[in-house]
Amino acid sequence: MSNLSRVLLAASLTPVALGSLACGDDSISESATEPGITSSQLPSEGSANASTSTSASTSASTSASSSSTGPTSDTDGSSSSGATTAATDTTGDALVDDAEFIQATLPDALACGAALAAEITLRNSGTSTWSQAQGYALGAVDGSDPLVGDVRVDLPADLEIAPGDSYTFSLDLVAPELEAEYHTDWQMLRGDGEAWFGDLAEADVSVACPEDPPPDLDQVIWLHTNVSAWEETMTLESVTFQGNQICLNHSSQDEGVFVWPEKEYSPGTWVVGNPWIFIEKDGQWYAGTWEWLRPDQTCKAITSVAGDHIKVAPFDANSGWKPTSGETYYFMVSGLARQLNAVKNVQERSNLVKLVWP
Repeated sequence: MSNLSRVLLAASLTPVALGSLACGDDSISESATEPGITSSQLPSEGSANASTSTSASTSASTSASSSSTGPTSDTDGSSSSGATTAATDTTGDALVDDAEFIQATLPDALACGAALAAEITLRNSGTSTWSQAQGYALGAVDGSDPLVGDVRVDLPADLEIAPGDSYTFSLDLVAPELEAEYHTDWQMLRGDGEAWFGDLAEADVSVACPEDPPPDLDQVIWLHTNVSAWEETMTLESVTFQGNQICLNHSSQDEGVFVWPEKEYSPGTWVVGNPWIFIEKDGQWYAGTWEWLRPDQTCKAITSVAGDHIKVAPFDANSGWKPTSGETYYFMVSGLARQLNAVKNVQERSNLVKLVWP
């Protein structure tokens, strides 16, 4: 056999591998195999596409799982709705802290130093459960409030407020001693103030210091003549200081020392009335005169407002009593009343005027 014949015979006896043709030949079957490989061991049609699809499905599932984290939160835990993100529940979903304002008994006005028990009711409108153990409490916004000392009101240790439930917090308010407009505001918090959430409970409170009422003349101890029943016929407008004198200013020259009958107290000395001072001692008010007023006279020496001019215990000369700076006194003018058996003119008097001694 020639060499060419041997080559042609070998070619006709060697199996052709799938896809080994140098050029396409539709006459070659795709079921042809390499030696030792059966058709069942080859991938079936579309198997490569199926593998790719399974990988894409797993990726999509992972993406969907990672996106189920509840409301979007800012870096401080506050969500765009005003709530805050708390811990996660057993399913891995984030719990949300939120609170809805229901009602409050916060005042709009108080007297200086007045105390008031107030209440604030809030509903748990989030998905977390409030408890003291988890650090939930009602707090004064910014950690301070002008009407309280305790700026945090904790829940009872054995109480839990589930989502949808409401709770009423109690506050003990005390007004400052200074007249002003104050603002009180409260909000829920978790922890030591790192997470504030929910509606505010707030109010503007006007604090006023009312004037103390003047002494009750029926309860006063009178060191001289009791003039409580005398008719009030003149108006004492004010008590002022001019140089070294204290002046009891009448509202009109048609009243008081300007019109009361003159009486001769001693030869050549004519008088028409007496000035009074009201002094509080150990919760008791005392009233005493400290000088004589001559016709048309409204001012006397400041030094005459003293125990050595009142001359009756417990405010006599031996007491050494003098007005104290910052203390509150009341003043009045009456007809002649200094001595029980002395000369009298009219049973008339003025109103009382308050004075804080300078």
